Amino acid sequence: MGVTIRDIARRLGVAPSTVSRALRGEGRISAEMRERVRQMACELGYIPNAHARALATRATYTIGVVIHRRHLPMERSFYGVILGAIEAVCGPQGYHVLFASVGSRSLPRCVEENRVDGVIFLGTDIGPEMVLPLQERLPVVLVDNEVPGMECVVSDNVGGARAATLHLVEHGHRRIAFVAETLADPNFRQRYAGYRQALREAGLPMQRPWVVEGGRRPDSDRIAMAKLLGQKSLPTAIVAANDFMATGAVQALIQAGLRVPHDVAVVGFDDGEMATVVQPPLTTAHVARAKMGEMAARRLLELMRNPRQARQICTLPTPLTIRNSCGCGLQ
Repeated sequence: MGVTIRDIARRLGVAPSTVSRALRGEGRISAEMRERVRQMACELGYIPNAHARALATRATYTIGVVIHRRHLPMERSFYGVILGAIEAVCGPQGYHVLFASVGSRSLPRCVEENRVDGVIFLGTDIGPEMVLPLQERLPVVLVDNEVPGMECVVSDNVGGARAATLHLVEHGHRRIAFVAETLADPNFRQRYAGYRQALREAGLPMQRPWVVEGGRRPDSDRIAMAKLLGQKSLPTAIVAANDFMATGAVQALIQAGLRVPHDVAVVGFDDGEMATVVQPPLTTAHVARAKMGEMAARRLLELMRNPRQARQICTLPTPLTIRNSCGCGLQ
């Protein structure tokens, strides 16, 4: 027989009802007691009986996580780390995480058929027209996507791109390009705004030919860099909207016979695994993906317990991770 709430209560010397409320995050239980209960539950190997709780509360004890199918497979996606963090938070609370992908028009069946108690949407590919009506009947949290009036966990795109651009200015660069998949993406558009803000602060003109897009396609990096390298006058530094574009920029520059960072410096945005694999390693704005997933999961659980809470937008900082692609650390 498995460990029960009564076993935890007996070990802690408290009432079973206290343990039950602490595990559910309900009632007037001190933070210290909640933590004691959680630690004892982990120590004893307590596994919540989701079926019994579902019968008692009419809840599914399942959380949906939805992403646009463009980002599949997840193990190679920016959002894989975020999904892992969501599972790490929800699992100990007795919730299953049901993952689904969608196109651009319809919700997944698990959401339409009310088989989840709340939903986390990842990325900007899923628009307001889909998520805004849904929050009238389900708690919803958006990750890496900002929609006014909804609960959102996002990164400081403007601040990160501004810091990256100013770092290049401090290195003496005055001819700085911006490379993105598409400025139609809200996150990339915000990073472009941070780049422009930094140029204004430094008193530098923005050269429109040095702002290039590759489009929503697998070879976006190659297409964008072909446009940039085709210019009569080349920049001495590049700010890329993400690490994918930055890595492509480094490869394209080397293939063109240019040295990075000696001839052209490059900075990225994300600080994912590829940032340390490319040579030279990327200087890049750090996106706290695990923290985004943890925060989104915790906020969803809170909204499920108290749906009347005010919605808020939480913006996580994006500090610059310094490596060699900008010229730092090189002799």
